[in-house]
Amino acid sequence: MAYYVGLDVGSCYCKCVVIDDQKNNEILSTAITSIEGSPKDASKKVVDAALSTSKIKLKNVSKIVSVGRNRKKVPFNNEEGSEIKCIAKGALKFIPSIRTVVDLGALTNKAIKINSKGRVIDYVVNDKCASGSGIFLELVAKALEMDISELGAKAKLSKNPLTITSQCSIFAESEVIYLVNEGKNELDIAAGVSNSIASRTYSLLKRINMEKDIVLCGGVANNEQIQLKLEERLNFELKKLPINPIFITAYGAALYASEL
Repeated sequence: MAYYVGLDVGSCYCKCVVIDDQKNNEILSTAITSIEGSPKDASKKVVDAALSTSKIKLKNVSKIVSVGRNRKKVPFNNEEGSEIKCIAKGALKFIPSIRTVVDLGALTNKAIKINSKGRVIDYVVNDKCASGSGIFLELVAKALEMDISELGAKAKLSKNPLTITSQCSIFAESEVIYLVNEGKNELDIAAGVSNSIASRTYSLLKRINMEKDIVLCGGVANNEQIQLKLEERLNFELKKLPINPIFITAYGAALYASEL
């Protein structure tokens, strides 16, 4: 048996995926934890958790590949991979028809264009402050006293979405707090935030001359209202991944490990 591990050591969260190369790269287990100031400890924690779930010992892992902002702080004997290529590789494995992948992460958003063979032919990264990314959603959820997982469902109930104009996450958070203090409806605020992120994502897609099919990955992709509002701008449906989209990059890293 050949087992491979992919680590996505991002700005806020560390994600791990374990695959079995003998079973068509089937995902055996996943794990996620907050970085909490120590990428080294977080990496060890998620690898231990994922291997424990899949009942595999670290000595039996053939190779580990790490990607992400904190990839150099991984305490294992591992290879480093290209985050952009691993995002594309992970998404394409599930949906071979995709030609554009959008990764909505904690601090950065990326739009990636690929060809029929999965080769990355163009990509862009957001050049604004993090107002379109996961950390902004977490700040908004805190201001609205909601769990971040509720934001999308709450936003769908809005009757009068508000407009969030700030490009910077700090100013956007202040704008949200101002609206809360003004007594504005929390559903309308949540909807306004979702619309704002969908609009920024659409702008990112236009910069690479997007092509169908398109899929969203990263933690923010779990917000159903952002997906819906982006689909309205695109005038077609996004492809849906069969796993939690927050694990796509780590899965791509595991696939890359199996090819080395």
